[in-house]
Amino acid sequence: MTLALQKPKNLRKATELGVRPLRVLIYGEPGVGKTTLLKTAPRPLLVIDFEAGADIRLAGEQDIDILSVYSYRQLKESLPWLKAQTEYKTVAFDGFSVFTSQLMREILEERNKPSPTFYEWGLLTQRTREIILALLKPNAHTIFTALEKKREEEGKLVWKGPDLPKKIRETLRAIVDLEGVIWAEGEKRYLGFSSPKGVAEVKDRSGKLGAKEEPNIGKLLEKVFGKEEEQR
Repeated sequence: MTLALQKPKNLRKATELGVRPLRVLIYGEPGVGKTTLLKTAPRPLLVIDFEAGADIRLAGEQDIDILSVYSYRQLKESLPWLKAQTEYKTVAFDGFSVFTSQLMREILEERNKPSPTFYEWGLLTQRTREIILALLKPNAHTIFTALEKKREEEGKLVWKGPDLPKKIRETLRAIVDLEGVIWAEGEKRYLGFSSPKGVAEVKDRSGKLGAKEEPNIGKLLEKVFGKEEEQR
């Protein structure tokens, strides 16, 4: 006797798909406006502040909560609470480069090592992935900010991307939908999600963003989905 196969409950037609939360990585030089950019994200917004800058840049803003953390141990203690949160439209980790540097210092102290070996790098990757996965939610956008790193050859810029260890950078790049660089031209700020010269490490799964976008998360979402985020 042949048994009828039951249709999976999570099977949907592409035409039925609406707006879903995006995962975004933004990197740039210090002071270029990464934290300020978070003001434009859908609210209520939770900012995990590892650079001790959000409490200044975002002071007085409505519907923004700031979780100030200064160590991996402190952040890990907050994970059960973070995993249980459902009221936020956006969760942002501000200062991911600073976090990975601090985490490595804690690992070296814990292991009583003067410098990292293959084992310590493995611990760094494992613990960072734990944090990343804990922040991803089915009903909230996720934003990571990082510092910018550049590589030059013979005095010429050949690459720039997030200042993160390679394995962690690869993990984030695989997870995020958008990876963009923020920079300043005079008094104006711009976000880039494509790189005409191929120098910047960028990513745009939607194919709808360009090399010079306005630094506004809400407007980026509108471009990606073709409708206002508030309708989500």
